[in-house]
Amino acid sequence: MAVIVQYVFKAVPGASVAKFMEQVQSGAALWKKHGAAPRVWTVSVGEIGNTAFSAEFKSYSDYAKVMESLTADPDFRAWQAKSQESGTSEWVRSNLLRELTH
Repeated sequence: MAVIVQYVFKAVPGASVAKFMEQVQSGAALWKKHGAAPRVWTVSVGEIGNTAFSAEFKSYSDYAKVMESLTADPDFRAWQAKSQESGTSEWVRSNLLRELTH
């Protein structure tokens, strides 16, 4: 059974897209540091212009281990604060998906 976490953001009009993407990449590096394999997507159909961040795990236990480690990391908390203060993007939604069949 796979578990996927997904966060969807949209760039704020007039904000630096380069700065936004830099923040996404530095956030992804922190997820990698804690054992995840993050992927970053651009939405091409539907909510065009949104950016989706996802990470897949083999189980809820694997997801929980990464989340526990990640949220305890002061570098991650500092990244969260910096990203929020930057004003380059807005949160659209988050999803935690669990696979029903494979």
